[in-house]
Amino acid sequence: MKKIILLLLFFSIRLNAQCFTIGADLSYTNSVLSNGAVYRDTNNVEVNPYSLFAQKGANMVRMRLFHTPQNISSNCGNTIAANDINDVIIGFTNAKSNGMKLNLAIHYGDYFNDPNKQKMPQAWNGLTGTDLLDSIYNYTFSVLQILKNNNVTPDIVAIGNETTWGFIDNTNTTDGWSWPEDSNKFNVALTAVDDFNSSNSTSIKKAVHFTDTTATWLSALFSNQNITNYDIIGISYYPFWSNFTSLNQLGNLVSSLKTTYNKDIMIFETGAPWTTESSDGYSNIVNSYGNLNYPITPLGQKQYFSDLVNTVYNAGGKGVIYWEPAWISSSLCDQWGQGSSYENMSFFNFSNDNSALPIFDVFDFCNGLSLDNQKESKIQLYPNPAHDKVFFDGVHDDTKVVVFDVFGRIILKSVIKENFLTISELNSGVYYFVFYDNDIRVVKKIIVD
Repeated sequence: MKKIILLLLFFSIRLNAQCFTIGADLSYTNSVLSNGAVYRDTNNVEVNPYSLFAQKGANMVRMRLFHTPQNISSNCGNTIAANDINDVIIGFTNAKSNGMKLNLAIHYGDYFNDPNKQKMPQAWNGLTGTDLLDSIYNYTFSVLQILKNNNVTPDIVAIGNETTWGFIDNTNTTDGWSWPEDSNKFNVALTAVDDFNSSNSTSIKKAVHFTDTTATWLSALFSNQNITNYDIIGISYYPFWSNFTSLNQLGNLVSSLKTTYNKDIMIFETGAPWTTESSDGYSNIVNSYGNLNYPITPLGQKQYFSDLVNTVYNAGGKGVIYWEPAWISSSLCDQWGQGSSYENMSFFNFSNDNSALPIFDVFDFCNGLSLDNQKESKIQLYPNPAHDKVFFDGVHDDTKVVVFDVFGRIILKSVIKENFLTISELNSGVYYFVFYDNDIRVVKKIIVD
């Protein structure tokens, strides 16, 4: 006979307390897992990272898409497969099954594109004019179609990644802007998203992506060049690379862009160190807060992220995405090294078996807003081991319940018609009962012995 030996409230959060989007770029997570890494929660229990981020309150996952990363060799001499379309499907499927929204960053290159490089895919080498524009359109449309066919249509798609000085270039290093050629490239990709939405009755939002130091002049430049058919201005903000001396300056930027261009403003990337130590031979990318004065400790990292989220929210921004918080060390090889150059910026303490760090608490941001105005959940669970059942109190008819195991796998989906669920089919272990009750999401944790 199964026995429930522990019952506790794990968290409850309003679904429309997606008052604010707060999430994570988990682009490397699948590859990290397949290369032997293990993630642990604050109790040092092994967990599925997607499940952990969702349980902590993250409501969006961002993933990057490379055209054909197999054209690139890793530092270990192997071809690269991370962040191709199949990898994105796996990541988005995990994110969606854990209730998180989907944010796609299309790099329009075979590998990383950023302010210094915007190299087009090898498949497009030599294409110009109408041929290139047709390729951009068809690629954008087909990517969205493939994702929809796999039941992971993104909520947001970014046309390019950190496109601050060119877009889909022939050269390895970015060759700067060329007008009207570059406006044509952006606009044909944006039109592809519109056409996809029209053909599929979807409502994918369109984004462009700048950095904090370029967002003001680029937003104006894009407007002057008639690149206006987008919904979101995404910004990368890393204190280490920023000229800002305070978060107030970032808040002013968010407020100004929102007012001037009538677009939603989101931080698409950020990151901050909790240590200057490293767990492998891959040198850290960042070891300071630049002009900001935060201690390089787990609590310092948490305070930075909390202050950033509050700043963006108070300035009228729509969300913050933390870049690669699950990129811990493993045998993963990218083009420049093996392991992780970012484990000191992640959300996991490599000095303690990759246990979750305090920064995870910031994902509960929305739960702390206007608490007096929030409807409290009345859902309670009562185990009845004699009948292998869990009884509910405060659950309305037709409330949806999804049961996950500790690795984030869906064990059961049901719509409540009675005030109990039979758990005889559950093996021993930890389970999460997720109730969707009107605008409240309630998660209860049980342990079955």
